Amino acid sequence: MKPAKLTTVTLEQSADVARLRDVAMTLTTVLNFGAFERTRTVTAVVELGRNAIEHGQKGRATFSLTEVNGKSALGLLVTDQGRGIPEENLSPDGPPTSSTGMGLGLRGVQRIATRFDVDTGHEGTRIDATFLPAAGLPASPQLVDQAEGALTELRAKDPTAALSEKNRELTEGIADRDLLMQELHHRTGNNLALIVALIRMSKSQAEQDETQQVLTELEVRVGSLAKAHELMQRGTDAGQVDLAEMLDEVAKNSERAFSGGALTANIEVSCATLQLDSKFAIDIGLIIGELITNAFKYAFVGRDRGLIRVEVTGDPTQGIALLVSDNGVGLPPDAERPERSNSLGWRMIRTLTFQHDATLTVDGADGLRVHIKFPARS
Repeated sequence: MKPAKLTTVTLEQSADVARLRDVAMTLTTVLNFGAFERTRTVTAVVELGRNAIEHGQKGRATFSLTEVNGKSALGLLVTDQGRGIPEENLSPDGPPTSSTGMGLGLRGVQRIATRFDVDTGHEGTRIDATFLPAAGLPASPQLVDQAEGALTELRAKDPTAALSEKNRELTEGIADRDLLMQELHHRTGNNLALIVALIRMSKSQAEQDETQQVLTELEVRVGSLAKAHELMQRGTDAGQVDLAEMLDEVAKNSERAFSGGALTANIEVSCATLQLDSKFAIDIGLIIGELITNAFKYAFVGRDRGLIRVEVTGDPTQGIALLVSDNGVGLPPDAERPERSNSLGWRMIRTLTFQHDATLTVDGADGLRVHIKFPARS
């Protein structure tokens, strides 16, 4: 019979030791441990649990039903995140263990367990133990069903403890997911930053003005994405982005990308601290990056200085309003409406605006003013 996992107990606080003891008592009863054997085994299980809490920072005890020479046995895997157990505390012939030292009671557990394996190091400790009663029951699937039934009855007696355990398992799962997402954003951000660097190198070597212009626009777009992933990696919630910090970086990246020519344009950003879900924030960053790019390209023809303002007001529950304006030449009366332009930049702006059910208006009487109003979000 293959080992069958039965249940896991999280080890963080003293109350968890009582839960560990109850589970051990329940399973040793099902496996027909004698009274003295049950006391010794439960004591050993509790000792390993206490050590994981006191010395391992945080731990987990996983019970399973396994077999030794065809007889059913109780398997226990205890893992923690501590600094490891000193080697002298693992030696059966070593000096007595200090009452406050690392590895308290391990030699006693070694004498009780049928099998006892320890894997320890600076990253934590993993103890795999097996306890076999003298009058072992033959290994069978029916015994697994009995053990699971007994654990179900135990949970019914103390639903609060069972619910607390489930909540902690869920919290750990969320934390693991966030950690993986942060690592994903870190790697993605690094790759995008490398692409930005390659774009800049290519732009510095480009001889045609049109090529330099295309690479500059691409640098702004990819740079906005790179910053978004950096913020998601640094944030406490991998799915949220600080819009103000992101837009500041979009502005700096745009100024850097378009610097070096005859035009000097400053970008002013006004945006309160605003946490948005990552896709929404990235889309806003892309829209504003495109509008800034357009201002650099068309607003200041024949001039050597200019000013671009980015203003964000509102919040997700009330709706968010964007205003990107410049003090440039504006739109002549007979000019093509920019929001109907077939350029890649304006197509992106229209598409992203439409995806979020936002409204877009353009005023070109005094410089160019682009208003985008996003509806309230739940």
